[in-house]
Amino acid sequence: MAVGDSFLWFTHQPVSTTWLKRELAVKRPDLRFAYARPGLTTFKVEPARLEYAVESSFARAHGHSLGRAATVDDVLAHAAAVPAGARLHVWERDPDRPADERDAAIAGTRAAALDAAIRAAAPARFAAEVTAQANDAVLDVIVAPAEEHDDGIFVGHHRHDASRGPLPGGVPHVTIPDAAPSRAWAKIEEAIRWSGLVPRAGESAVEIGSAPGGASFALLERGLTVHGVDPGAMDPRVLAYRGASGNRFVHHALPAAEVARKDLPKAYAWLASDVNLAPMVALKYVERFVALAHGGLRGAFITLKLNDDGVFEALPRLAARIGKLGARAVRYTQLPSHRSEIVAILEW
Repeated sequence: MAVGDSFLWFTHQPVSTTWLKRELAVKRPDLRFAYARPGLTTFKVEPARLEYAVESSFARAHGHSLGRAATVDDVLAHAAAVPAGARLHVWERDPDRPADERDAAIAGTRAAALDAAIRAAAPARFAAEVTAQANDAVLDVIVAPAEEHDDGIFVGHHRHDASRGPLPGGVPHVTIPDAAPSRAWAKIEEAIRWSGLVPRAGESAVEIGSAPGGASFALLERGLTVHGVDPGAMDPRVLAYRGASGNRFVHHALPAAEVARKDLPKAYAWLASDVNLAPMVALKYVERFVALAHGGLRGAFITLKLNDDGVFEALPRLAARIGKLGARAVRYTQLPSHRSEIVAILEW
């Protein structure tokens, strides 16, 4: 690293590297590509612009670079950049395969061993709890996936805010339970954990494109009553669900354009959408159900399918439409369980 140079790092799915670079070329043209490993990309930036806000729809975590390390002692030398008691986040970069296809017995073991070694070498240096709160200082320690060649340690740091998930790497992949009807269970669980926007038991939700019921099942398990909108068949476990508080699933087996307001709950706090449609089309239905909520929403998790470069090029226009939905905050990220998609997380 040359004197006077500063660097930013981003961790992301390896398949999204090109899209991340293209997005940042528009959002932050002052950034100059510097260095990359699969799932990790860094950019050089003028020191005076290092603290400027920068976010990407494809990064789950990002921060300031401190450099490479070969040993625990090297990591602790870099740790001088953060105060005592800082959070320690150690994680593995995404492998070049879907997160739910990793061997659960191996995934994460390299990071876990390094985390334990760092804490053993400096037992009072870092906070015991890893979950970051607003404005916490965090030391970021990033390694290759455990099932791949060890190519060294990358060290960075960040000050936690809402543009990042609170856990190492933003949020880890959550294992899909056997009872979940589909991978959508992991998508919404990861979105909740990355965003910190947590539904409360007793609230109601509407899910557009609910079949076969993975996301609905996750919300039911959290104690919500869920109205699912989808002409497709729902999993019998979702249809039969009865929670301890009486929460249940209500199926509207109709296209989203045909559901009447009188058939929806009087008030619903949450909206989820993961329909297999082009985002330009899916947003028409999202806009309708935001309007039908009559101002009662607390949050929404909107999956946007990125099936080709045309959709990627349309992201600024899609973001402009989402920005008109009235939410006080909108964030975007690509989660471990995502493939060619990102999620827009809205908070009212």
